[in-house]
Amino acid sequence: MHQWLIGLFLLPLAAPAAFAEPARNSLTLEQAVVNVLERSPALKAADFEAKAAAARIRSARLTPAVKTSIDLENFGGSGLRSGTDSLETTLSLAKVLELGRKARLRGDVAEQEAMLLRTEQDAERLDLLVETAKRFVQVVADQENLVIAEDTLALVKRTKTTIQQRVNAGKSANAELRYVDIAAAKTELERDHARHALAGSRLKLATLWGEVEPAFTEAKADLFAVEAPQSFELLAQSLERNPDLVRYLNEDRLAKTRIELARSRRKADVELVGGLRHFNLTDDTGLVMSLNIPLGNASRARPKVDEAELGLRRNSYDLEQRRLELYATLFEVHQEVEHATDATAVYRDTIIPLSERALRDYEQGYRSGRYSLLELLVAQRTLLDARLEAVLAAADYHRYRIEIDRLTGAGLASGKPR
Repeated sequence: MHQWLIGLFLLPLAAPAAFAEPARNSLTLEQAVVNVLERSPALKAADFEAKAAAARIRSARLTPAVKTSIDLENFGGSGLRSGTDSLETTLSLAKVLELGRKARLRGDVAEQEAMLLRTEQDAERLDLLVETAKRFVQVVADQENLVIAEDTLALVKRTKTTIQQRVNAGKSANAELRYVDIAAAKTELERDHARHALAGSRLKLATLWGEVEPAFTEAKADLFAVEAPQSFELLAQSLERNPDLVRYLNEDRLAKTRIELARSRRKADVELVGGLRHFNLTDDTGLVMSLNIPLGNASRARPKVDEAELGLRRNSYDLEQRRLELYATLFEVHQEVEHATDATAVYRDTIIPLSERALRDYEQGYRSGRYSLLELLVAQRTLLDARLEAVLAAADYHRYRIEIDRLTGAGLASGKPR
């Protein structure tokens, strides 16, 4: 199942040399996914649960065990029954003969429950891989934010040099130096915050595969590699592959098997008992047999049958309700990913280039005395905000894209990347 996820997420997050050997201590999304699949404690725990389900199937198919019993009668009383002279000892074996294929149906129910468990585990595994991709995106976004913070700090320092030259030439007041020092201090705080955020996101990613000290120092991906999503109509057709809907279909099969098992209880089980009796008084032996058949099984089984049939009917309505909820969620996320796609393009192709040109104009104008320091710092902040917003829009695009793939179960049918 994980192959489709790697293919889908590597496409928009591919590094410029996607198939080249990664640098030492760098991490690609594919490597992160492999780490999770191989080393995640959650997935290892799921393996044990699957083995336990197999054991439950074997247990459910067992028929009732043969019972043995020893009965002692007519001893320790009074008169002829005092002592053990009249003791009657019976050794018997009892076996319940199940009718209506109950053992087989119990095994079928256990198998369907195991299939439902596998479906839930597949959904949990998919959720874990989706979470891996989202945390990887966050690391890439935090790396971009740190680069922006460092670039901004370098820009402020360069501005300070320009101000110093103007102060030395008597064209600016010393107050401007103090003002830019304040801006530099704030920028350093923003850079430190970006470093801390990156350290935190790297650790959160690494903990998914059991590391408390990340072995990688860089996540390799192109955050701004975005593409237009498929149309909503095409995506909506893929909703039937959603893991939640697949689980409801498996629950349907389980409910039908439970109905068969409940109906099988209409047939009474027969208990056959046979044994050997010894009479102390005459030192004789004899055979004993009994047949026990409970009555009223059909009426006693009816509530269980009704319960199973009602559960099946309810499941169909739950399935339809979940389908409607997924449809609405997919529409909402599709709207968001379209907006994030457009926003990323606008910031990358229009707002950031214009902000860079405006900043160059303000820098030249400040040197010549046409613009004030405040106007220059505003231009710098405008470019900084534009770059930060571009990172946020690109990160949102990948998060929404990942969520769409999760909702539509993309690639699950073929097991291959689309």
